[in-house]
Amino acid sequence: MSEKQISNDRKLLNEKNQTIAMREIYTDKEAANFLRVSQVTLWRERRKGKISFRRAASKIIYTRADLESYLDKNKREADSGGEGGGK
Repeated sequence: MSEKQISNDRKLLNEKNQTIAMREIYTDKEAANFLRVSQVTLWRERRKGKISFRRAASKIIYTRADLESYLDKNKREADSGGEGGGK
């Protein structure tokens, strides 16, 4: 493999990694869509400290890890007596 080919491959890999990293960051609207909740609900959960977020300049952003952690914290097992217990 030539030096030029290796350089091109590295450049393509770097661009691909940047694209993947960008998909890991969500705006309020994107995070609400990911969680299937309204932006108001997302704001309330953030205000209560139930969901992690970051500030980038004046923007609030969420990482995929933040959103998945929120979902994991709110996970209910089928036999835990959650919604629809019927008793």
